Amino acid sequence: MAETIDFIGEIHPLLTQFRQMTARHQAQIDGYLDSDGELTDEVRQDFNEAKNAHNAEAHNQLVKVIERLTDLCGPPVPGRAYTLTYAGPERHDGEAPYTFVVNGQDLDDARRILHTLPFFREWYEEQRDWNAPEQDPDVLFLASPRDSHAGIPDLGCYNDLRREQAALWETETVTRELAPVRPELEG
Repeated sequence: MAETIDFIGEIHPLLTQFRQMTARHQAQIDGYLDSDGELTDEVRQDFNEAKNAHNAEAHNQLVKVIERLTDLCGPPVPGRAYTLTYAGPERHDGEAPYTFVVNGQDLDDARRILHTLPFFREWYEEQRDWNAPEQDPDVLFLASPRDSHAGIPDLGCYNDLRREQAALWETETVTRELAPVRPELEG
């Protein structure tokens, strides 16, 4: 099931750490400058060593930020975000449809991808009539550009399945990359 992530609560500490680091670096660099803001030859080597240490620390901080963002969002997947809207049996009672967001190359690709994701497949099966389980679920794809389109919805709630998509895509990519090195099993 899709989970709600407090992106601001997750990202603000990373920004705070970065700002504290750059302020500390700047204060150290300022200590090497004379009253005219110039670097003298006597401190140039110490200055360069400090800058190298700062660069290494900044690199490590960037790696940490990228790792955390990947944890939050999942690894990048190809394509762009698409909104796909489906109405289940609740539409007969006047209730709103369900909206999902995945990445794809175009709307058809996004729709194909959505249909492979476990969250969507579970939702789809839940739309089956309990009194007639042998019938297909009562689900309609809302194809109008207002309901299904490139980008994320402007308003309202939606099920963002891009993290689930990313996890599956990464697994499939690793499997595809390993396939050529896997020995064939003799039968």
